[in-house]
Amino acid sequence: MTDKEDEYLRQLLSLLDSTRRLDAHTQQNRGQWEVKLRSSLAGDDAKSAPYQVSHGAWHALTVAVDHLQCLRSSLFTNNASALIHTHAQASLVRGVFENAARAVWLLEPANRLERITRRLGLQAKELESGNRVRELVGVPGARTREEHLQVLEALLVAAGAVPTDARKAVRGSNRPSYKRIVRAAGRDLGMGEDVAELIWSACSSLAHGDAHGTLAFLDRQIIASDGSVALAQVTGSISLIFYATHFGVRMIDRGLQLYEERATAHI
Repeated sequence: MTDKEDEYLRQLLSLLDSTRRLDAHTQQNRGQWEVKLRSSLAGDDAKSAPYQVSHGAWHALTVAVDHLQCLRSSLFTNNASALIHTHAQASLVRGVFENAARAVWLLEPANRLERITRRLGLQAKELESGNRVRELVGVPGARTREEHLQVLEALLVAAGAVPTDARKAVRGSNRPSYKRIVRAAGRDLGMGEDVAELIWSACSSLAHGDAHGTLAFLDRQIIASDGSVALAQVTGSISLIFYATHFGVRMIDRGLQLYEERATAHI
């Protein structure tokens, strides 16, 4: 390990140790998730039930923290050594960043209808995956796909959406993608859309085992070459894990800040 890698590892250790403050969000029930009456989220939830905006945002935040805890456990098994994986830890960092970004994306808009539209758009996206699973196991749901989508559209229209916009949100081009989500959340965080997408894409490519990600983002050393094909030894990139985790933690903190603001009662 080089001196620079050692410094990144020390910074990563310090960062992850500081995130123990977040453990309470998954290990304790102190009512952190509660939505106060007369708060913005209370109004959102009333119009989006049974797919409450608050439920979607809090779930995303707890999943992000869970990935962060697992990352910490996988890296530091004791105080004397650290274990760096080539690809697997990038999957965990992606889980931190992607889920925290989803919470920020859901809660950031100042407009209630936009928050509800985003929540129900995500529900429509999940509906497609859920229906596919039911098809694979041969267990039909209580409602058909069309009936589910009609419920989502009706909720959006009741919340104030124009019918054509409601249809696009749950069926068409306005349905959310994770690329759009992480870019929007990156803009809100102040890290920039391109940086947010780069971090997410880098971790995703390693999680998928893509060759271009392996060559582009991991440290490597050429062991042998016959002139056209090289044999390389790849090792995990401590700097990538550090920077991605740094922004992931910032994204979690931003999501928690937004949640507290939206869940606090108006005076």
